Amino acid sequence: MIKKRLVSLSLSLIILCSAMTAAAADYAGSASDPLISKSYVDSTYPGLVLTAPLNTLSDAMAVLQYKLSQASRTRAAGVSYSTAMPSGTLTLSSGAGFLLASGSARLSSLSGTFLDLSDGSVISSGQNLTMGHRYIAAENTSATVSIITASKLALYGTVSINTGTAPTFTDVTDSMWFYTYVSYAVKKGLVSGRSSTVYAPDENLSIAEAIKLSACMNQLYNNGSVTLANDATTWYKTYLDYATKNGIVTKTYGDYNAAISRSEFVAIFYASLPITEYVQKNTVSDNAIPDVKLTAANGSQIYAFYRAGILTGSDGYGTFYPDNNIKRSEVAAVLTRMFEKDYRQLITLP
Repeated sequence: MIKKRLVSLSLSLIILCSAMTAAAADYAGSASDPLISKSYVDSTYPGLVLTAPLNTLSDAMAVLQYKLSQASRTRAAGVSYSTAMPSGTLTLSSGAGFLLASGSARLSSLSGTFLDLSDGSVISSGQNLTMGHRYIAAENTSATVSIITASKLALYGTVSINTGTAPTFTDVTDSMWFYTYVSYAVKKGLVSGRSSTVYAPDENLSIAEAIKLSACMNQLYNNGSVTLANDATTWYKTYLDYATKNGIVTKTYGDYNAAISRSEFVAIFYASLPITEYVQKNTVSDNAIPDVKLTAANGSQIYAFYRAGILTGSDGYGTFYPDNNIKRSEVAAVLTRMFEKDYRQLITLP
């Protein structure tokens, strides 16, 4: 009997020691403790749940206070308004800023910190800016902003602006839908006026003129400059020879001075740039263009231009009118969108 009691006592002691060992390993508040103990609440919990967020909030408030102080300084310095053309630039130093009311621009060079005050983000060199947002050069900062498309700006503080040069055509004013396109295309050398003062936006483009423009665009794209010039005898021969040699023109025309159709215009210009330049921007289903089937003459090129945002159609349905002639105002829009992707359009066809 005594022997049995001793055995029971020994087993009880072993179990008790094991429990004490386990308890020692899982002390209150340890990483392996499954319960939220008082010691955990008193020590670890405040650091994880309270201290870090409070520090983050404090940092955010400091940034906000700095931005507000900078904004008040620039506003106190006065506001001026300006319109800048493509290739124009803004140069900003500490405390200077602007509102991009319309158009598009890019931060082209930066030393320091450039802030978007509208959403609180920090802008990097090479980044496109957002229309309707306000920007500021922070302390110890110098920045240059390049104008991509014709832009209207509200300037704060000391901003040096080169507005670029707008064409001085008497028949192209800034209230016309194609003004920005003509300005860019002429400035870039993609098209020219009939004279220094007349662009003739409503005149039709001829086949010879289309070949010339496509050849010049191809050479500008590949070489960075245009060296082609009119032939002494048949003015367009130089361009036709170049376009034929480079696969831009693959057929002959009976009358090169005749007005070109919109369909033929697209066929020629599609071949003037690599197909890699026609990245899809819009979803346009096959046969969605009301008057152009994908299998129609030049249909695949026309659909590629719609999908890339180069063509938008003549109405809300996306009607193209492939057999109509193309006006010089429309030519400027197409060439600009081809050469500068920031001008390409978002469309949705019904």
